[in-house]
Amino acid sequence: MKSKMFPLISIVITMFVISCTAQNNKVLIIGIDGTRPDALLNATTPNLDDLWKNGAYSFTAKTDEISSSGICWTGMMTGVWHDKHKVISNDYKNPNVAEYPHFFRRFKEFDAASKRYSIVHWAPLHKILQEGDATNATHVKSDAAVSENAVARLQEEDVDVLFVHLDDVDHAGHAKGYGAKKPTYLSAIEQADTHVGEIIAGLKKRPNYTKENWLVLVSTDHGGSGYGHGKDIPEHTTIFYIASGKDAIKGEIKEQVNVIDIAVTALHHLGVEIKDEWDLDGTVRGIVK
Repeated sequence: MKSKMFPLISIVITMFVISCTAQNNKVLIIGIDGTRPDALLNATTPNLDDLWKNGAYSFTAKTDEISSSGICWTGMMTGVWHDKHKVISNDYKNPNVAEYPHFFRRFKEFDAASKRYSIVHWAPLHKILQEGDATNATHVKSDAAVSENAVARLQEEDVDVLFVHLDDVDHAGHAKGYGAKKPTYLSAIEQADTHVGEIIAGLKKRPNYTKENWLVLVSTDHGGSGYGHGKDIPEHTTIFYIASGKDAIKGEIKEQVNVIDIAVTALHHLGVEIKDEWDLDGTVRGIVK
């Protein structure tokens, strides 16, 4: 009897360990709207530098060929290109969320008790959320308010996944011009970096932070040139990608990274099996598979 029970006990223990590990895996995604990688590297950004220099990164990642916010953020949140999610403008007309939902929904289906939060400066980002996808979806009117709300949520709530969206870099690009050496644009990136530092500091002050395995993903929806974006040109479609945390594979990612990889990478870290029938376009990038 003892010899027969031992394998069963081993299986139960293994399943318990895997379950506990999955429950402790959490994701923070920070989206900094309209941030060119070359400008990011030229700006003074100690908080972002700390993340990418100690994590996995790409400064040659790609976003959707229709490099407008609605299309690109939807790609990031669903893991598929616009031909599947069907968002082709900032109007968000008829998004195909039935077939390609926000990754929050896939995580909820995996873990109904999970806590999923989204805090954004640009309200249309929430148009692809279906009822129940987010535990709470908040729209605020400044990047400072995004940071403040994110810190409060991280310190006061049982959070499993949090998406935050900062918009002022894109505002600066539209107002004063996008470019690697545009002073107002670089200043906006540096202010975004300050908010990133605030959010990361709030994350590390969580009561159970040392027992949690956080993956921090930082990226953008598109770049820009002149006073706009939306074209299929390198200045608009080249973006950055940072993955930071215990499971990040430190160093530059050699494979091509795309905006659609973010949802898939987040789901993988959260313990969700990526099913073939989901027909996702993204893949796991920068972390242990």
